[in-house]
Amino acid sequence: MARKSYFRDILSVFGSNLSVTISNLIIGVILSRVLGAAGFGLYSSLIVVPIIVIGFTQLGIRRSTIYHIGQKDINENNLASALILLWFYTSFLSIIICGLVFFFSYSQPYDPLMVVMILLTIPLLLMNLFAGGIFLGKEEILRANIINAGPTLLTLVLTILFVWFMKLWVLGAFIAIFLANFIMFFFLYRTIIGEYRYKITWKYHEGLMKSMVRLGLVNAVAIFVMQLNYRLDVLMLKKLSTLEQVGFYAVAVQIAEQVWHIPYAIESIILSRSANTDDEEGVTRVVSTIFRFSMLAGFAASVTIFFAAPFLIPLIFGKEFINSVPMIQAVLPGVLFLAGFRILNSRLTGKGKPEVAIYTFVPALVVNFVANLFMIPRFGGMGAVWSTNISYILGSIAFMIVYSRKTGMPVMDILLFKKSDFTFFRRLSSRDRNNTVNG
Repeated sequence: MARKSYFRDILSVFGSNLSVTISNLIIGVILSRVLGAAGFGLYSSLIVVPIIVIGFTQLGIRRSTIYHIGQKDINENNLASALILLWFYTSFLSIIICGLVFFFSYSQPYDPLMVVMILLTIPLLLMNLFAGGIFLGKEEILRANIINAGPTLLTLVLTILFVWFMKLWVLGAFIAIFLANFIMFFFLYRTIIGEYRYKITWKYHEGLMKSMVRLGLVNAVAIFVMQLNYRLDVLMLKKLSTLEQVGFYAVAVQIAEQVWHIPYAIESIILSRSANTDDEEGVTRVVSTIFRFSMLAGFAASVTIFFAAPFLIPLIFGKEFINSVPMIQAVLPGVLFLAGFRILNSRLTGKGKPEVAIYTFVPALVVNFVANLFMIPRFGGMGAVWSTNISYILGSIAFMIVYSRKTGMPVMDILLFKKSDFTFFRRLSSRDRNNTVNG
């Protein structure tokens, strides 16, 4: 069976991500209007803990799974069995770490029922991540899209029910997330066990699990470093400023990160294709062309968000969030730089080299932390914005330089448009049609 083209797969994932973003935007509007700035700040400060913890404790198994399936070097029944065991281990570890963080958090008294709902959701989120590795490794883009968009769409419906109508406040938001992921769990079970007919055993596949964890741990550290870069500001704002500033900043970042629509769509496809290809030079050329068009589209999106924010934020989120507008406008450069990093990083990760992101973004993370220490007490959320910009831009530039050396492609060849770029998607689509006919 012929593969779909990059363009068609990217459009498919883009559509999935667009539905996720629109749903998240509506969820954000509901939560901000019902909860207010302080309530939304509390929600943001709670949800950031499992996001960061899972970023490390999932051990990079999703990307490791993509790589192993793409290499076609293992029995898939054994891989699925190993994944189930790793899921148990990582779920237990994540719950313990998150529970300890909440228990010893003295700066904010958390509702125990909210904490319980968050902890119960963690294994479901991890199952989504691991199953996504199977689907992308097998280039089952449709199923990957379903588990990408499904939980968010369900969360939207349930948020309307529990937060908007039943007025369960922040607790209602976490109940919605739990139930949405619980429903998706049954879809995954039906697909993996029912359709793929994997024979799950409880045998400890030592060699396979060590191989997956060895590669995955590097991925996990890379993801953890990136998650900290994304979310460190929220944690430090909560500590050094007010919940209102956390709420303003959370809305600002949520809107600015819409620039990542295209990179999110592209990175999954590049990751999957990179793991399944022998034509390394050809994929590198394709990725560089996609990178240039994506940055152009991201710039256009940034300009649109910059000028639309002063009108849309008060209209959508309420006048209370007018302070988010300058934060949105100021953080856009850093967000755009990181969009380019995500595309190039997916290429190296698919080749089994996720450690490059660690080398380049650990120094950026340190810069982010130090800058936040000085800027947040003085400037609040805007201080966090400028710290984010500095971190994202420095890390992205450093990564591009290392990427250039790893791939043998000069930096200017990555950045500058070529005449052939403007017929790229037409040629790719035509090639795909020919492959389909010949196949």
